[in-house]
Amino acid sequence: MANEQKVLGGRYEIIRAIGYGGMAEVYLAHDNVLDRDVAVKILRDQYISDKTFVNQFEREAKSVARLTDPNIINVYDVVREDNKQYIVMEYVDGVTLKEFLEKNKPSLEETLEIISRAASGLGHAHRQNIIHCDVKPHNILIDKDLNPKIADFGISKTISSQTQIYSSEVMGSVHYLSPEQADGGRITCATDVYSLGVVLFEMLTGSVPFSGANIAQVTSMHLNKPVPRLSNYFENVPEGLQEIIDKALAKNSANRYTNGDEFAEALYDLIMKLFPDSEHHINLARREDLKSTDPYDDGGDGGKTQVVKHNLNGERKRPKLDDFGKTAPLTSLKGRDAENNNEGDDSLRQRKINYSRLMLLITGIIVAISMLANLYFNRDRKVVEVPQVVNMTLVEAQNKLQENDFKINLVEQFDTSKKFQPGTVMEQNPKPGEKRKEGSMITLIVSKGGEMKSVPNLVGMSVMKAENILTDLGFRVGTTTGRVEKDKNIGSVLEQSPRALEKLAVGSFINLVICEGSNPVPELKGKTLDEAKAMIVKAGLKLGEVDYVNDKAVKLNTIVSITPPAGTKLAEGGLVNLTVSKGGEKKSSIVEFVVPGKTNVSVSVVLIDGDDKQTLYSGTQKGGVRLRNKVSAGAGAKVQFYVNGKLAEEKSL
Repeated sequence: MANEQKVLGGRYEIIRAIGYGGMAEVYLAHDNVLDRDVAVKILRDQYISDKTFVNQFEREAKSVARLTDPNIINVYDVVREDNKQYIVMEYVDGVTLKEFLEKNKPSLEETLEIISRAASGLGHAHRQNIIHCDVKPHNILIDKDLNPKIADFGISKTISSQTQIYSSEVMGSVHYLSPEQADGGRITCATDVYSLGVVLFEMLTGSVPFSGANIAQVTSMHLNKPVPRLSNYFENVPEGLQEIIDKALAKNSANRYTNGDEFAEALYDLIMKLFPDSEHHINLARREDLKSTDPYDDGGDGGKTQVVKHNLNGERKRPKLDDFGKTAPLTSLKGRDAENNNEGDDSLRQRKINYSRLMLLITGIIVAISMLANLYFNRDRKVVEVPQVVNMTLVEAQNKLQENDFKINLVEQFDTSKKFQPGTVMEQNPKPGEKRKEGSMITLIVSKGGEMKSVPNLVGMSVMKAENILTDLGFRVGTTTGRVEKDKNIGSVLEQSPRALEKLAVGSFINLVICEGSNPVPELKGKTLDEAKAMIVKAGLKLGEVDYVNDKAVKLNTIVSITPPAGTKLAEGGLVNLTVSKGGEKKSSIVEFVVPGKTNVSVSVVLIDGDDKQTLYSGTQKGGVRLRNKVSAGAGAKVQFYVNGKLAEEKSL
């Protein structure tokens, strides 16, 4: 901004720049109305003219603005003013978790406390149908009380219980990437659990579970390599901690904690188990390390917000792994239990029993209160018309329905009609105009675009097999071009576009390059068999198999079809197979001949059906004998009668 003292909206007085990114700049400002410091994120001028981007920026910001949680950076306002678009957010006077870990080694209790609170914040977002998609230490801020606050929902997605997003926009940062993000799979709340699980692993061990020379290598590890054991990094791993890591970092999202709330609950239970005497408050001794840094940094990933400057000084103070956490060393946890083996164990067991009873009592009270409240508040609900929300974006539909306090059940489906943009409502139930009480459930069928599938590897296959595979998967064969490759099989796939394993919508075209020879097959259909034979030789090819079919629509000995088709380029001497007409269906008839003269003579009866020649009878007969033969042949067939080797008579069928 040219003038850092500018007042936005007559309210937000810019103090100084605290961060920048490829798409936005972040400023510390003072809200003159509420007398508080805020962070203002201003969209860069070059994106203001892009209405699609601006609308998306505004919709996502308003969606995140619905989140109100002590462990999430709160969005106060979304403003479009003159030629500026900006978001007003909570300002945190602290550092990012990434910066904090560079100078400090938190104790086990502090680590579990920080991650459990962060998980609780994610749980709040998940209950509002929002997935962060880019959880990492750079996006978790630590205030002076060591309280974590999740920031930067820039690539977050509004979701349902069946969300499936295939998009490069939700790739996040590679070291904290979930397997489903790496593989273009189904994005759910458990995606955030995996990323936060990586953060927990990093805080416990000092390193991320998977690292490699390049992005592809790390991505492959997320998909295939088992998570390293904590025992590889330190001794005496507390009971239950490895199980939490394993579940949070499960390759299959269905095997993880379903959402942030479940993850937070598991961490809280472990804290209560390991530190029963704790007041469940993290150590505040390190708050002096949090001074003078503007925590609006994402580590420089993807051109997002980066810190202009900060005042964190000094060497990193990471102790050795065997001295992990001076407040509660990992190696001392089992020793603590051993020292209090008698009355300590009894006290802990009784505390667990009392805690369980208390939780059951509280749950029962909450259920009873909820039932009574539901009966009380629904008694005077008005009956109203269900509004029309089809073709609206999900956020627009939610805002419209919430005007009458309708509850929303989201179901995502593939759009086979290709009429709806991803994220828009395709169908609603009840239908628009139907009467329902305020607060009723409305089911929205939301488009998640065309079904996405991986393109198969077709190279080396015959073109026929490749076409069958593409058809079975719902793809279509696009442009087919030929290329001469002497060392490759004629008719095999040399190249394909798009390449194998790319994700494409069902129905997309796949272009193929096919290996061909230099000798084109001539057009032989309609030619006589003799003509076809001559043309094949002239083309530098050879006659392959010849099959005959009954086809009354095609003349006898005429070519019905050829394989491969005319125009196909074969290598020198390639085989051409022909199908020849027999001239129609065969008919049965009786053919009779009389042996001439009075003496014994040598006679034979021969059937000629197309190119087929068959001797029906051969022997010696006395003159005057009648020879009858039952003949089955096609139209145009002939029967010839020979006497002493000479043709005596011929009959057409």
